[in-house]
Amino acid sequence: MAIDDDDKPTVVLDLNALKKQKLKQEEELASMVDDLEFAVPPQGEEEDVAQAPRKEITGPKTAESIRVILFDLQSDFFQKAINHLPKGFDYVIAKDLSELNRYLGARTFQIVMFNYDANPKAVNHLCGQVKKKFPSTKTMIIARNISPEKARAHAQTPSGANGYYQLPIDSKKLLAEIHKIQSGVRKAG
Repeated sequence: MAIDDDDKPTVVLDLNALKKQKLKQEEELASMVDDLEFAVPPQGEEEDVAQAPRKEITGPKTAESIRVILFDLQSDFFQKAINHLPKGFDYVIAKDLSELNRYLGARTFQIVMFNYDANPKAVNHLCGQVKKKFPSTKTMIIARNISPEKARAHAQTPSGANGYYQLPIDSKKLLAEIHKIQSGVRKAG
C-alpha cells in the first residue's frame, strides 16, 4: 500500500509565535537588567577577583596583561571565538550577571566586551551601568551591523561604549580597537 503525499506527517511552524516568544524572552531579560544594580564594594573592601575562577585564558601573561572580560549572556559567541581573539590578554568569560559583577569589583583597568547581537537592550543598559559605576572598566561592543556612523551616534548616548567593533573578527583590527581604548585611558589619566 503506497502512502499518499496527503497522508505523510507534516510539521507546521508558526513563525509569528516563535518571534513573539523570542521577543518576550528578550523583554524579560531587559526587564531583569533594568532592575539590576551592580554592588560596588566599599573602598578597601574590594572583592578578590584575582582569585575568581577563569573560564578561558589565552596568550602569555605579562606584567602589563590587560584583563578582557568576555560577557557571553545567552550565547556562546565568545566561547567559540576565543581562539580568533588577539593574543597577550587575560581573557575571562562571564556567562551571567553575578560572574560579571564579581569581575567588575576590580579597581584596575580592564575591558568588558559585549556581544550586542545577543541582546541589544541588555547590552545598552549594562554599558550605562559600567560607565557610571566602574570608571576603571571600559566597554566594547561587538556586533554584526555596527557601521562607523552608528558607532559614533551610539557613543554619544548614556549607554555608549568606549570602543566598537564590527564582525567578523580580524585579530589585528580587534587589537587596534583594544589599543585605541587603552590609549584613551592613558590620555585621560
